[in-house]
Amino acid sequence: MISVQEAVKIITSKATKLKDERIKIDNCLGRINSKNIYATINNPPTDVSSMDGYALNSASLKKLSSSPIKIIGESSAGKPFKKTIKINQCIEIYTGAEIPKGLDIILLQERVKLKNGYIIATDQNVKKFQYIRKKGSNFKNNTLLLNKNSLITSRSLGLIISSNQTHIQVFKKVKVAILASGNELKKIGSKLNNGIISSNSLLLKTIIESFGAEPFDLGIAKDNKSSIAKKLRDINKYNILITTGGASVGKHDLIKDVLKNLGMKLIFWKVAMRPGKPLIFGVLKNTLILGFPGNPVSTYVSSLIFLKPLINRYYQNNIETPIKQGFTEKPLIKNDERQEYLRAKAYLDNNKYFLSSVSKQDSSMTSSLSRANALIIREPFAKALKKGSKVSFILFSDIHTHI
Repeated sequence: MISVQEAVKIITSKATKLKDERIKIDNCLGRINSKNIYATINNPPTDVSSMDGYALNSASLKKLSSSPIKIIGESSAGKPFKKTIKINQCIEIYTGAEIPKGLDIILLQERVKLKNGYIIATDQNVKKFQYIRKKGSNFKNNTLLLNKNSLITSRSLGLIISSNQTHIQVFKKVKVAILASGNELKKIGSKLNNGIISSNSLLLKTIIESFGAEPFDLGIAKDNKSSIAKKLRDINKYNILITTGGASVGKHDLIKDVLKNLGMKLIFWKVAMRPGKPLIFGVLKNTLILGFPGNPVSTYVSSLIFLKPLINRYYQNNIETPIKQGFTEKPLIKNDERQEYLRAKAYLDNNKYFLSSVSKQDSSMTSSLSRANALIIREPFAKALKKGSKVSFILFSDIHTHI
């Protein structure tokens, strides 16, 4: 068996370079940009007001007590005032409106005293360029807005769109095929007849989508070589193949042998971890193979630990899952030679995390997985811990809100 760290290093090193494509900006959420994105305009395009009030030249305020300032018009967003404005003149102005040339201050409407269309006094502590958003203060033309290999979020979309760009270059999505295997597996809605519902395929599909890749469900293969091989006949259309089930050493665990017969180069089999020990990793032409155990928790944990960094590497995105520190609310027994991932409930109290491991850690127990929101990480040969001991953990929501 190899260590988790060594397995991750080997798996991610096999990711190849993806082609990119130019797509409409409104289809970019969750994609990874393949090129730096630069502004094509100034934002704002001119000096604009950040408040409702009165725009004027600050020189008009020098003798306000004896020379009131006449209001000669208004400027609103999209409807600028076009005439010349002299000293001792001003315009009423609204948030987002263009500021005419020569004006350098905004007096707030609630800080002035008006009489017969004139400003006769103000209690504002005036400062030049007060409440004025200067041209290009958000960003200037040719400013770098977003580095390549960044995740396009709703926040970054707002930034890109405000620079008036309709299309950007993004990496094509990583294509991930999913194959479940097992005579006992049934499609959802089927009559069971001593079988079980195949939940891993949909579990993987949603996880893959949350990682920014495109899933393809190849269905369920029976526990015989011809059924498995038939499902895998077009496997090289995909960047990654995930199999779930058939990865161990039993009589009906045939995935590894079938893949080897199809030409897979086996790179390693078995990782020193719990759950997820009988993990297969290999290469079949240009397709990377990850063979996960059939138990749902093993599939889930293996996806977080191995699939996520692999997909990130395809996108040339090296962001790692944050490892947090917290305090256990239950004693933990000593660990064996395998790195262990314990399902747990984590909560934050007074800026500290506290974690309670769920009572049933069997890798088939989806009920305990659904109640957990974190994984406590136990290193190989970790000593027994008392309640209140510090532990490392992964918070699911740090990966994605859907995880």
